[in-house]
Amino acid sequence: MQYAIFDQQSILKEKRIIMPDSLKKSQVRRNEILKASQELFHEKGFHKTAVIDIMKRVGCAKGAFYYYYDSKENVLDALVNINIMQLEDAFSKIANNGNLNALEKLKLILIKEINLSFDNYHPENHLHDIQNVDMHQKIMVGMNSRISPIIGMVVKQGVQDGIFKTNYPLEVTEILVAGIHLISDFGIFHWNKQQYLSRMKAAAELIEKSLSLDEGCFNFLADLLCSVPEIAELTSSGEK
Repeated sequence: MQYAIFDQQSILKEKRIIMPDSLKKSQVRRNEILKASQELFHEKGFHKTAVIDIMKRVGCAKGAFYYYYDSKENVLDALVNINIMQLEDAFSKIANNGNLNALEKLKLILIKEINLSFDNYHPENHLHDIQNVDMHQKIMVGMNSRISPIIGMVVKQGVQDGIFKTNYPLEVTEILVAGIHLISDFGIFHWNKQQYLSRMKAAAELIEKSLSLDEGCFNFLADLLCSVPEIAELTSSGEK
């Protein structure tokens, strides 16, 4: 999963969180710091961004930062949490859709995850660099602890309905989520198009065998990869 555009206001609105004026002002400043931090992390990378850089962009003194956040790492935690919350909301809506069976739900969740990776990736974005291992690790932990249980619920439903077969729905889900998240993180790997395609085909085969599904059920993952024009540009250097 790539780093999404900061949008905490939409999350607060969707959850209908009502705050007193004093808290609203504090939240506005927190959001300004988060937005400035994300922009600078994108432009310079996490480790090359200083607190003073963040506050200059916000237009406040450096000391004001510590009224809202304990450290730069604390800001990164907040940004990662917002991204995970967005995924939780999106995936929970799919998982709780009573009009879909478990296989349909799993397919939609995977499509959503991969499309988000494409949509949020920009080669010039330094936040995706492998040097920013702090962010990658935090996202991986969040995916495992908060996203896997949602998808695991779908897999468990599929087992109960006789669509999937596995004795370990959550554990299988954790392994699959970690693997697909890793190979779709374009900030870590710089494979060419064919290399991405072969790994996506391998992921599809792994899902099918892990859940005892018919061969070809998840071929759409490779088709999805091929349908994204940006993939050629993302991987052109590796095809030379």
